[in-house]
Amino acid sequence: MKGIVLALFAFVAINASAQDWSNDVYKSGQKYPGYMIDKAGKKTEGFIEMRNRYAMQNTILFYTDKNDRKSKLKIKSETLSEYSVAEKTWRCINYSGGLNKKAIKGNLLIEDGCISTYAFYTYEAGVNTRLEGETAEMFANRKYPKSIVRHKVGDERPVTDDYFLLGFVKRMSEYIASNEELAAKVANKEKGYKILNMDAIMDEFNKDCAE
Repeated sequence: MKGIVLALFAFVAINASAQDWSNDVYKSGQKYPGYMIDKAGKKTEGFIEMRNRYAMQNTILFYTDKNDRKSKLKIKSETLSEYSVAEKTWRCINYSGGLNKKAIKGNLLIEDGCISTYAFYTYEAGVNTRLEGETAEMFANRKYPKSIVRHKVGDERPVTDDYFLLGFVKRMSEYIASNEELAAKVANKEKGYKILNMDAIMDEFNKDCAE
């Protein structure tokens, strides 16, 4: 029980910090300690400049010395496997928000597990002005719409939550088929295992998978 509580606490902490884009703690344009891991698995520690949620998916500005502009490296996310800064971690997987399913981009990790959950942001070029009464975060949510991305261990390509909207029972029960008991609950449309319970289903899958 203690292990489950600790795991739940860790997930809540990751989830909250990953989706917090306020400037209260980590400010855009500032450099913070971070790391990057290349495709060969080599980890390099240094400093990464924080930018908006869309830009951080595509290119990172990495410094070996935060006080030396000459140490700056501009690195495309597609050349990396993972990078992290400001309590946020991006993994470079086959999802870029477009039609090219093989385009690798950094996806922001929300929950780690046998089915990992990510956030991927697109860019609305026409959204340039805050509406009356709109907070900075509300404006950012309009300017950078978010998709929830799921990536199951062993799968080459991730899926978005939109994948499950049509034919939820069939698609979800097939997706989690390795957990026969859980898949049966979805297939039988049991209470608590329907489309509005998608996050809870993923959490249960990950909990059972980890045991």
